[in-house]
Amino acid sequence: GMSSSSSSNTMGWTTHPVAWGALCYSALGPGVLADVLQQQGQKHVSASEANVILSMEPVFTALCATLLLKEVTTLPETIGGGLILLAALVATR
Repeated sequence: GMSSSSSSNTMGWTTHPVAWGALCYSALGPGVLADVLQQQGQKHVSASEANVILSMEPVFTALCATLLLKEVTTLPETIGGGLILLAALVATR
């Protein structure tokens, strides 16, 4: 069987308050907040509009990475983002 020392080494995170704080923050903060805001927003737009908005997630992610983290997108990534924007414009007309 497992000795108590090996068990405590692998399970030590379960009693660590910082680990629980990070877990709760990541679940309750961005996770729940994003879901609630998305559901509220979808009440006010059609299903097709919501689909277009949700398909823009990679574009927003790349934009935030560029603006906040100074990341540089590759040419294929930039072209892909442009195609998503073009598709969104076509879908909303």
